[in-house]
Amino acid sequence: MKNNPPITWLPPFLLGFMALAFQIIFMREFSVHFYGNEVTLGILLASWLFWGGLGSLMGSKFGFRRESFPQIYFLIILLFMLCLLGLRLSRFMLGILPGEITGMIPVILFALILSSLISFPLGILFVHNCLYLRGDLPRVYLFESLGATVAGILMYFVLIPHFSNWESAALMGGCISLLICMIFFGKKMLLGLAGIFIILATGSFFDLPLQKLYWKPFSLVASKDSRYGKIQILQNNEQVSVYNNGLKVFSYPDLETAEEVIHFALAQNPAAKNILLIGGGVGGSLQQLLKYPELKIDYVELDPEIISLSLRYLPKEEIAYYQDPRVYPAAWDGRAFLASTSKTYDIILLNLPDPASAQINRFYTYEFFLITKRKLSSPGVFSFRLSSAENYISPELQAYLASLYVTLNRAFPYVAVVPGTSNIFLASRRPLDLDPEKISLSMEKQQLQNLFLTRAYLLDRIDPLKQRFLIEKIEAGQANINSDLRPISYFFNSVLWSTQFKNIETDALTFLAQAGSFWLLGLPLLLFLSILILLAWKRNSSAYYLVPISVMGLTSIIFEIIVIIGFQIKSGYLYHGLALLLGAFMSGLTLGALRGIKRKNIKFSQLPVIQLGFILLIPLLVVVLNFNQQLPPLIFFLLLLLMGILSGDLFIITNTLYLKKRKDYGIGYAFDLFGSFLGALCVSSILIPLFGLEVILKYLFLFNLLCFLFLLSGLKRVRN
Repeated sequence: MKNNPPITWLPPFLLGFMALAFQIIFMREFSVHFYGNEVTLGILLASWLFWGGLGSLMGSKFGFRRESFPQIYFLIILLFMLCLLGLRLSRFMLGILPGEITGMIPVILFALILSSLISFPLGILFVHNCLYLRGDLPRVYLFESLGATVAGILMYFVLIPHFSNWESAALMGGCISLLICMIFFGKKMLLGLAGIFIILATGSFFDLPLQKLYWKPFSLVASKDSRYGKIQILQNNEQVSVYNNGLKVFSYPDLETAEEVIHFALAQNPAAKNILLIGGGVGGSLQQLLKYPELKIDYVELDPEIISLSLRYLPKEEIAYYQDPRVYPAAWDGRAFLASTSKTYDIILLNLPDPASAQINRFYTYEFFLITKRKLSSPGVFSFRLSSAENYISPELQAYLASLYVTLNRAFPYVAVVPGTSNIFLASRRPLDLDPEKISLSMEKQQLQNLFLTRAYLLDRIDPLKQRFLIEKIEAGQANINSDLRPISYFFNSVLWSTQFKNIETDALTFLAQAGSFWLLGLPLLLFLSILILLAWKRNSSAYYLVPISVMGLTSIIFEIIVIIGFQIKSGYLYHGLALLLGAFMSGLTLGALRGIKRKNIKFSQLPVIQLGFILLIPLLVVVLNFNQQLPPLIFFLLLLLMGILSGDLFIITNTLYLKKRKDYGIGYAFDLFGSFLGALCVSSILIPLFGLEVILKYLFLFNLLCFLFLLSGLKRVRN
């Protein structure tokens, strides 16, 4: 090992770069195998933060040796490839079929075990970087933040669009290994470096074969990591199935689904001329729409890769439907497209999956329904399809359907629901008629020649008794409005998903849904107040540094989650926008850390001032979320930039003051991550859908206010 490596800033830079890049790849791969909604991703992110905090807390207990310290980088890279392999082989370990959804217990176990292999040594590496730079923690944090900023931008703009997850991991692992060797070892590690390159290249080479093994006995014919997920194509003779992140997007041919998505809505307005189809066009919906010779169809699909990859394996006639001159495809976020277009439509068809995540839930909220209402002509009809049950409406399904039914009913004066294993929701400004005879007659006049939606099928499917049974069950459910700021329906979908398993998932989620705001929000606030009073009474000086950094960790991750949700509501699910949001926050951390380092004299009295900044920033976000007019996206970037600046500045000040008392380089970083762990575990998956963004921000404001008062109480007690 070289005695004096000239680039001392590079190891912490590579730490931040590696940590964020591997986290992004790991979460993308985890979503493929473990149903990536907010509940599972919240568990994974919380596990990652927990182990990182624990590694930082225990970092000093692992002996630091300058000559072996760089080898931890190599270890993390190899462990990361091992974790990717573990995810790919997870179904064999769990004994489940390919594409089968698992329960929450396996999700928790795999999240805890696999994230520990990566995040725990990353936490240790932060402490060892501090020791390597002879206790210069502020500088380590500065360059770690800078590395994470660069990683986020590189991942989202270069690697994700052009490489698979495994290829990205191999490329970054190889580059990091090469740089570490050049800095620390020179030519001495050439043989070891060659071995690492071989392992990384082998992992990348076996990416597709392992995917094919995962899907056995089904035949995987194509796979591509797009900006929005992993698209996989299965083919069995004439049957083509398209999966995105392990969940089926559509199968072809599936005429029954395609017919019911289209023709129930068209039967309510046979004279329709202009149609907007959001999602699912190449699965057979376009074929059904083109049966109507007068229609002009705007077809919006978020991920163009789904279309381009699917068309390679679909029959020529299906490709011809997509290329028909009456079809106008657009690669755009459906909500952003609808909000910005000046056109009005006779029919708007939402052909997306159930609202199982906050991102999809944006298309099922009261605010989105109002947008569709404004974009419909006077006789226009809006329609969407939800998974349901024909004969038994369980309490969980009832709560789920009721939330969407009452939300749609508040936006539209007339709502009808087609019963069955899937429910077709119809809404309009004028009365709707589900009389099977009239619908059958309308379809006969159009000479549609449907295979499934025949007269006999309709008489059974929309039998008046079935309609009455379904509506009575739905109306007996709780009237929870699903709104942008309180996306309750995706939580109900998670509860419904949990009923597939014979574990404690359903009981746990149902308990949380019934617990109320006092137990989930008020009680933690009271406990926090009690802890602060006890710490102030004991006059524990260390607490005046560790409490604000914990609150900062909690605040920053909750703030970031809510800003991203708000950005999607206002601006749509825009790829470049989300990349810049993450980059804005990490850039803020870098600027804040730089500000802290450049302070000539760090004092405890500076902490209440920064804490006041958090207190002022939170209500500013509330104002932005409630602003009815169109806001420039720059507002959201600035909010995250400011949050990052405050967080980075506070981190440097608290750690600098704490290290004067005790030379423990990992404890401040650990408390930061533990605070973030609590926020990630509860907020996005549970608290936001149950109570809404505004209520969460109100309690976050109170937590920060209590922390501010606690810091004021320490002004006369703490000596710098």
